[in-house]
Amino acid sequence: MAGSAVSGGVRGRVKQQLARVTGDVPGEGATVLIYHRVGGGSADELDVTTADFTAQLDLLAELPPGRVVGLDEATDRLEAGRRTPSTVLTFDDGFADVYENAWPLLEERGLPFTVYLASGRVGGEMRWEGSTAKESGAPGLSWDQLREMAASGLCTVANHTRSHARPALLSTAELDGCNDDVEEHLGIRPKHFAYTWGVPVPHMDAALRARFRTAATGQVGRNGPGFDPVRFCRVPVRRTDPIDFYRAKLYGRLLPERAYARIVATAKAVGARA
Repeated sequence: MAGSAVSGGVRGRVKQQLARVTGDVPGEGATVLIYHRVGGGSADELDVTTADFTAQLDLLAELPPGRVVGLDEATDRLEAGRRTPSTVLTFDDGFADVYENAWPLLEERGLPFTVYLASGRVGGEMRWEGSTAKESGAPGLSWDQLREMAASGLCTVANHTRSHARPALLSTAELDGCNDDVEEHLGIRPKHFAYTWGVPVPHMDAALRARFRTAATGQVGRNGPGFDPVRFCRVPVRRTDPIDFYRAKLYGRLLPERAYARIVATAKAVGARA
C-alpha cells in the first residue's frame, strides 16, 4: 500500500466494503467496546467526533431492552453460563471530553458505561508516550465530574493504574494506588481493571485475580461463558468507523474488524501510516 493508503477517507471506504460481510445475528456473549475520547477536537483515530458518537448511541438505542448493560451485569451473565448478547461501553484513561461530550448523551439515553481511570491524571493533563492527546495534551476528568457520573448509577469507575504506567512497569503499587485514590474521592473501590495499551502482563495475573473481577485487554474478540477474567477481550471504536462498520462490531463473528486489523498490520509492515 502507498504511504497514505489507510488514512482519512480511504480508511472509511475500506471499512465500508468490509462491513458488507456483516451477519444479521447479534454476537453472543459480551461485546465490550473501547472508546478513549469523544469530541476532543484532535484528528487521532481514538478521538470519535460527537456527531458520530451520537449516531452510534442511536444505533445502540434501537437494540432490544437489556442489550446494553454495565460491566458487572455482563460479567454476571457470563459467570452464570449465559450467552445472552450484551454490549458494554468503556472509556479508557479519563479524558474530560468524556464528561463534556459523551456523558450528556449517555445520561439522556440511560446507557450504562465504564471509565477505566488513570487516577493520578485526574484534574491534570493527559499526556504520556502514546497518549491520544499527543504533544498538546488535554485535560483529564475532575473528581467532581467523576462523582456526578458515578452517583447516577450509570457509570462504573474502574482501574487503569495510577500513572498510566507502561505494561513493563505495572506493579501492585500502581494497582493499589489507583484503587486507593478512587476510594478516597468517590467512596467506592474499583472491581475492574484495563491494561494500559491493552497489553496483558502475565506475571501480574495473581495480583489482578486477587483484586478485580475482570482485567480487560486490547485483544479483539467477544467474551463467552468460560472466559478468562484476566484476559477480557474488547473491540475498539475508531474515528474513521462508518456506521455500518460500527454495526458490524455488534453482529456476526467480528470478521470486518479482524480483516481491517490485518490490513493495518500489513500497511505498517511496509511503512505506510496506519
